[in-house]
Amino acid sequence: MGDVKIVSQLLNFNELEFYNHLQERIIILNNDIDDEVVESGIIQILKWNREDEKLDASEVKGVEIILNSAGGAVDIGMVLCDVIKASKTPITITVLGIAASMGGLILMSGKHRRAYKHSNILIHDGSMFLGGTSGKVKDHMKFQEEKEAQLKKFILENTKITDKKYEEMHDREWWLTAEQALEYGIIDEII
Repeated sequence: MGDVKIVSQLLNFNELEFYNHLQERIIILNNDIDDEVVESGIIQILKWNREDEKLDASEVKGVEIILNSAGGAVDIGMVLCDVIKASKTPITITVLGIAASMGGLILMSGKHRRAYKHSNILIHDGSMFLGGTSGKVKDHMKFQEEKEAQLKKFILENTKITDKKYEEMHDREWWLTAEQALEYGIIDEII
C-alpha cells in the first residue's frame, strides 16, 4: 500500500492510471504519437519480452494496447510498429474511438487487431513543410519518397488492401468504419 501511495503522490491522475494499467500489461495510447508516448510503450514491450523469455509459452500473458489517437510523428511511431511486430509476446491492439494517421499504422502492426463497432480508422499520406536551399529541398523530397514507399509496403503487407486500391486512395483522407476496416484486413475483429 505504501508504494501505491508514494507513486500516487508523484503522479497526476492520468499518469497514475497509465501506471496502474501497466501492472495489467495494458498500454494506453490516447494522445498524439510523440517521442515520450512511443518511448514509454517501447520500454514496456521490451521489458515484458525479456520477462517472457524465461517462461513456458503457456505462461505468457499477452499485452493489450488501447488505442485512441488522432496520429502524430511517423518517424518515431514506425519504430513502435517495428517493436510491436518483432514482439514475441503477443500484442492485441483495440481501437476505442479513432486510429487516425500514425494511429492507423500502429493498429496495423498488432498480432490481433480489433475495434468497437463505432470506431473509425484514417489512412492518408503524410504532410511536410520544406525550407532551405533548393538542393536541400530536393534531398528532403527524395528521402520523403523513400519513406512513402516504405509506408506503402508496410500497409500492403499488414492488410488486405491491394496495390490498386492503395494507389487510388493514398493521397486522400481515407476514413474507414470498423466494418470497412474488417473488410480491408486492417482489423481482425469487431467487438
